[in-house]
Amino acid sequence: GHPKNCLPSLSPWKKMAEAAALDAIYAASNALLDAQSKLKAGEDTFAEHEEQFKVVVSKAKVSPKTKTLALQVLPKYLGHYPAQADSALDILIDLFEEGEGYRMKAIESFKSIASSASASVISKLVGVLAQLLLSEDEKEVAVVNQALCTALQQDVQATTTALLELMTAEASVRGKAVEFLTAELVPRAPALFKDNTEAQNAVATQIKKLLGTATTAEVSVYLKILFALQVFQSGEEGANELLGIVINSIDLAADFDASEANADRFLTLLRSARLIFNHGASPMKVMSYVSKKVLPKFDELSPTQQTTLLKVLAEISPIMRGHTCRDFLTAIYPIMLALLPEEVTEETKLNYTSIECVLYAFHQTASRVPGFLHPLCGIKISTGQPENKIDEDHTAKLADLHKRLAVANKQSTEFVKKLQQVRTKLNETKAEGEEAKKDLATKKEACTASLLTCNHVSALATNLKPTPPKFMADNTAQTLSWRMNNKQTGGPKAGQKRGREGEGQQQGGGRGGRGGGRGGGR
Repeated sequence: GHPKNCLPSLSPWKKMAEAAALDAIYAASNALLDAQSKLKAGEDTFAEHEEQFKVVVSKAKVSPKTKTLALQVLPKYLGHYPAQADSALDILIDLFEEGEGYRMKAIESFKSIASSASASVISKLVGVLAQLLLSEDEKEVAVVNQALCTALQQDVQATTTALLELMTAEASVRGKAVEFLTAELVPRAPALFKDNTEAQNAVATQIKKLLGTATTAEVSVYLKILFALQVFQSGEEGANELLGIVINSIDLAADFDASEANADRFLTLLRSARLIFNHGASPMKVMSYVSKKVLPKFDELSPTQQTTLLKVLAEISPIMRGHTCRDFLTAIYPIMLALLPEEVTEETKLNYTSIECVLYAFHQTASRVPGFLHPLCGIKISTGQPENKIDEDHTAKLADLHKRLAVANKQSTEFVKKLQQVRTKLNETKAEGEEAKKDLATKKEACTASLLTCNHVSALATNLKPTPPKFMADNTAQTLSWRMNNKQTGGPKAGQKRGREGEGQQQGGGRGGRGGGRGGGR
């Protein structure tokens, strides 16, 4: 046996095998190095040395020394031998899995390969690297991220399409791929894809296929990538093409599925559509679907989803026209009434953000369909539209609307007074320490946001009561409170990253309490 605490050395025949393998790898390495020198001088002789590259692959796992040497040689020259990519990558993966001593070296070798590899090699490499993102070792994940970023720089088309192909893999890998695309590709996409029409079209084609079955997070990152591509930035034409992709993902012919996951996905698509409308695409098809299929199922959405939907619709409302407005008004009016309580009790909970959104959207769209409110206001004008029946008595409906508007105005005005008292106290408060200062700043921002919302609700409600109503639309419209709050607090501007729509909703009750849902009093 061996002396105690001494590791056994290699047997004589293993030593001989190791020596022969090392000699073979060194000889192959010298030949490849010579080819590299000739390439610098303008002569490419790598094709003549493919057998030498195969030698390194075949001898790599003979002993620890050959493994270490192979980790140095293979990454340098793999880019010249795409046909050997599978076997070479298999060896590197095997070495990665053999133990701690090889793991980081193998990952570093992947990064080295990515810097000079062909498209076919990068496609295979990305599949390997994506699996390594699941590692629990933060240092390993950091180097894997660097390797993927290197691959993006080397060939953005091959890397991005390979990452998108992983969206049919198991959920854990998909999740890591989405995280990488969001954090690393999206910010770099405009520069990486610039003037590369082939890459842009290839990625767009792949995303079109994936959108139909994508999760909410995946939809979000796909659309961010599409927004970054020049092919969709050619004014109205590009906007319409991009909108076509979104519309196909929504499936306007199908009924709206109000389940939580599907509703979240739809809201992501609708938010993206809103951005596209700002570039000249028509909202008619999408808004027809919203009015006829989504809003009738408003009650089936969660309170947060309801507020999110109303916020997006409020932002779309300034660009609605014609029949789009009429269909929307018919669908939104009962929702508006439900959000505006007839009376206030101890249990009443008002969602001021939702009320602001629905009143804002109503002002914008009703200003373009005068006949919609004329009958309610007792104005006898025959417009020929179905909502305008000249001999119908709308006295009770008008009284009900005015009563609800008066309650909303009174409640928001009272809540403003309470908020002003809160703001005074907050301004008098002195915070000690960083955490306390952050907490105080957060409370001040929340108070300011609530004040903006409630003041806007009061103005919107008050201006609907005269005969005829004073519509706050187009040039006379105020800025929506959460947009105004962003400006005042130095928050994100249009196009910048901001919190999830629906968060930060201002709510209050009869006694300034908090609550959700569609308002109270029912």
